[in-house]
Amino acid sequence: MGWVGRSLALALLAAPLAAMAQNAEVEPDFSVWAVKFGEPLAQIPDTAAAIIACGSKGGPASIPLKSFADWAQCTPEVSGLREVQFSYDDEKDYIARAMEMEYRALAGGTSVYAHPVVVSVLVDDTGTVQGIRITSDDRVSDHDRRTAFVLSRNLKARFVNWALACTDIPAQNGEMPVGNQFIHERCRGANPAQPDQQVLLETSYLRKKGQRALSQETQQVNKGYYQSRSWLEIVNKPYSPSEAP
Repeated sequence: MGWVGRSLALALLAAPLAAMAQNAEVEPDFSVWAVKFGEPLAQIPDTAAAIIACGSKGGPASIPLKSFADWAQCTPEVSGLREVQFSYDDEKDYIARAMEMEYRALAGGTSVYAHPVVVSVLVDDTGTVQGIRITSDDRVSDHDRRTAFVLSRNLKARFVNWALACTDIPAQNGEMPVGNQFIHERCRGANPAQPDQQVLLETSYLRKKGQRALSQETQQVNKGYYQSRSWLEIVNKPYSPSEAP
């Protein structure tokens, strides 16, 4: 096939993909913001998620679940709540990848404000939704990890009416700045419309003890040796939002 033929073929392929992308919305059909507190977790349709699993306090998924109704397989946390993690349906991401569109940055994978995240629902021992959890996904590129703490700015704006009270946490246990930046902040607030609903937002951009910028052996840059994270948890009383691990 000549150059003209290949160009025509690519154009014919791009046309339907472009139409699909234009019709696709930036937001997924179901997101963590759509979770309804005080209702059974099983009411969330399983088709709303690509993957459902027990969570590990914002870390990698543990036990795979066939349905949201299988929440009882997850081990309760110290609070008594169980974490059920899910990922968004990624059909739109496939469209965006095919088109190599800037749209992909907004719709790609499980993300909030274009930042890759891990999202979870917190349920009590009856399977009733008592909270949600959003935390930065560490299993991404170094660029996405480095900017993970920036997500907190968007979340602060989203919860500006919750009267957030923020505290800077000093370095401890050998923590160090990344370059000239050290960020560890914890904010708490309450829903003005539902005072029993509390939020905790924690932001960190720092090096933990032993995470040196340069290797002492090779004098090369230690890529990825830092913590950059945004952590959000919203829960109903009598439960309290937990701090980032």
